[in-house]
Amino acid sequence: MPQQTPRKGRLFFWRFGLVVSFQLPLLRCFKLVLVCVVALLCGCRSNPTYDTFTTLFPWRAQYAAVQAGMEYLWVSVDGRASVMALGERTVQSTGNSRQVHERWYTGQGEMLFVVDGRIQQAIGFTHEWRGQSSTPPTWASVLQSSREVSWRRSLDVMPGYRYNLIDNITSYRTAAPKRLPEGVSPQAQWVADLVASKGDDGLEWWYLQKFAVLNGRVVYSEQCIAKALCLALRPLGVVVPAK
Repeated sequence: MPQQTPRKGRLFFWRFGLVVSFQLPLLRCFKLVLVCVVALLCGCRSNPTYDTFTTLFPWRAQYAAVQAGMEYLWVSVDGRASVMALGERTVQSTGNSRQVHERWYTGQGEMLFVVDGRIQQAIGFTHEWRGQSSTPPTWASVLQSSREVSWRRSLDVMPGYRYNLIDNITSYRTAAPKRLPEGVSPQAQWVADLVASKGDDGLEWWYLQKFAVLNGRVVYSEQCIAKALCLALRPLGVVVPAK
């Protein structure tokens, strides 16, 4: 049998008795797409929040995307942990009060707006706090008080377009847990919030929040945005390069 000659302008591959042909223009197109994909991935990896909160890294790789010199917030949901990067921090003073406003971001667009360690807004999550009106007590006032401190907050919540949802909150000093969370100093003082709210089904929902406060700053907290979304937060500070 005469030997077959590949046609001009095509590439032929023989494997397991099969003949597969690709037009050269198609092959060039494939290479171009491949180069673009590689470039895109390389570009994403330069993002300090690349693939963090949404994908929820396993423990062994949770800090794989952090960059030296950036400040991060450790976030845990149902035992799965990741990080968010600090986008902005401002200090606002009114009279004798002083509040620290922070905005933390992921590469996928989730944002936590935190005021003095309390979540003020949560955008881009499965449940969102679009807006909040509240005047919580200062950490010092709760820690120095021998009584519980009651206050209210008004929330605009998604999904469901629930506006002016009222939470009644009681804050009080509490004992530290027997087993401290990782990275929390034994010198930290603890505050608890007992929150009376309403779930997506309209039924009353009670839950407890916890805050570890050290030198007037929240160094660890457990806060809920919804029944299905409770977060543990711990500031990691600025990541320094390994020596």
